[in-house]
Amino acid sequence: MARRKKNGRRATGIQSKKGMLYIVTNQKVIKNGQHTFERKWTATGLSDTPENVKKASDLRLMLKSKGIHDTLDKDVTIPVYADAFLEKKKRTVADTTYSRYSQRCDKIKKYFEAVRVSDLTLSDVEDFLDFLFIVEKYQPRSVKDIKVLFSSIIDLAVKDDLIAKNPVKDAVINKALSAENTKPKDDGDDFFSYQEAQRFLEIVEDHPLYLLFYTTLFFGLRREEVLGMRWSCINFDKKEFTINHTVTIGTTINRLNMTKTRSSTRTYPLNDEQIRLFKNLRREELNYRKLFGNNYHDNDYIFKHPDGSLYYPDYPTKAFGKVIRANKDLPRRITFHGLRTSCVSILVHQGFDVKSIQKWVGHADIETTLKIYAKVKDKEAKQEILNGLNDIIRTKHKE
Repeated sequence: MARRKKNGRRATGIQSKKGMLYIVTNQKVIKNGQHTFERKWTATGLSDTPENVKKASDLRLMLKSKGIHDTLDKDVTIPVYADAFLEKKKRTVADTTYSRYSQRCDKIKKYFEAVRVSDLTLSDVEDFLDFLFIVEKYQPRSVKDIKVLFSSIIDLAVKDDLIAKNPVKDAVINKALSAENTKPKDDGDDFFSYQEAQRFLEIVEDHPLYLLFYTTLFFGLRREEVLGMRWSCINFDKKEFTINHTVTIGTTINRLNMTKTRSSTRTYPLNDEQIRLFKNLRREELNYRKLFGNNYHDNDYIFKHPDGSLYYPDYPTKAFGKVIRANKDLPRRITFHGLRTSCVSILVHQGFDVKSIQKWVGHADIETTLKIYAKVKDKEAKQEILNGLNDIIRTKHKE
């Protein structure tokens, strides 16, 4: 009579018990509203032989790829399940995207604090969307973004057999509330005209961030791109610099050797005046290094505080806003990002073609360039009409 093999491990994730092979996994589960891990034994129906150990290992890999061991408490609440959804997303999206998802999820979790996924109804969802307008005073775009994310969460719940149908998909955003919460926006103030850009540079000529503002405007850079500029990316001999590093803020500040899109990685030529400005800034940095000594924060970034400590990503945005608020002759609604759009505006004004402008500012989609192009042309056309009518239709002359 053959002796039964002892219980024990046979391969990674394969255990033997009473002469039979089992797949053993440590799976994450949500139980009683809490994340935890449980050890699960899945019978293979295979006897404990060397040949079957290989078969069991193959079966384990197949089951693992299908993810069938991710089980959930059927009474899981929406906040707990939303956290599980975010945990999955964290593996597949950039940190800045994850941060936006997390902020939107907070609204969902707070409203549906004790509601089970299985109990969610169409009426619940539409009441929630109305709440975002009435109480939170959200604009339609924000409500739509939250609805899209919520629908993705419940789509996953449908796949996990927690709910039969996704009610978020059928929910309708209230048009009346949407209209009430739509703030009027003067698109004409999203960017500087040629004359306004010149006036802005005159105002900030002695500002500590002058070169940062100038570089952003001249090259049409994104904030994460100008903050990511490093001395190693400037070739003074060839008179050029490369955009290949970015600084973004999500759940943390991210400093990455990558750009937003492939088209965002680009090289620019530098003229003699720009070379002079950057060399002057480099000399200032060397003087500060001597001044601060061992207290200097050593790094390769170009734009930073005198002691070498790096700007928080919002720092230039807030500094720009202060300049705008202090000067009544500048557009009221323009933001720091408007410097990038202003570059496009000036290039359109100077007669450059759309494709060349797209390559200069690094737009991945030419549609983005075309939209700005159309806005600039519309603004210029209206100004020409105003000037023309002023010469023909005159106001009453007071005696």
